[in-house]
Amino acid sequence: MWPWLIRIALALAALPVLYVLLALVLGLIPVNRDFVPTPSDDGGVTIYLRTNGVHADLVLPAAAPFDWRHIFPLDRVVDLAQVAAPDALQWVAFGWGDRAFYVQTRTWADLRAGTAADALLGLGTTAMHVEYLARPRDYRVQRIDLSPEQYEAMVAALQAGFMRDAGGELRRIDAPGYFATDVFFEGTGRYTLWLTCNEWIRRVLAAAGVRTAVWSPFDTAMFWHLR
Repeated sequence: MWPWLIRIALALAALPVLYVLLALVLGLIPVNRDFVPTPSDDGGVTIYLRTNGVHADLVLPAAAPFDWRHIFPLDRVVDLAQVAAPDALQWVAFGWGDRAFYVQTRTWADLRAGTAADALLGLGTTAMHVEYLARPRDYRVQRIDLSPEQYEAMVAALQAGFMRDAGGELRRIDAPGYFATDVFFEGTGRYTLWLTCNEWIRRVLAAAGVRTAVWSPFDTAMFWHLR
């Protein structure tokens, strides 16, 4: 009996190593390898890929060429009483992830084993995080210059992450944001080991024709391909 238990234990211990190795290998393989940035002088749109070291977001202009404020009015997202200069919030960041992890794990100290297990097994629902900001470079960022057509494709891919009710309205989550400038909405899809928050962002980049990795459960490969 004991040899079988030892083999099972060794196999389970090897799974995280195999996962990381697979991420490294597939992270080196590019898609959209012919991507060429479109400078703003040629009509390009500047966006940013940002990370807090673990989780990646996409940061887009709030107003032009697509006015996100029509979908997310400032007074629905920002606590105007706590923000000194709301007019300075000229950028909007989007992230996707497990709903419970987003809402209940505000700091690493709040992380619970059950929350992490549900997320990795795809047992929970998802959420979209929307944050207005003034400076994209508050975190580590990578600039990306898109053509108008690529930007349009990115807008469509981001909007597909939001769940809507029968009337087509976004479903806001009744939970506080992390700051005075952000909120959560119900998201589409399921968070799993294969489809992580970073992999979801990678798919948005790929849908817009941006050079990125074949698979990126972590944020590192996305930044590496955009060097």
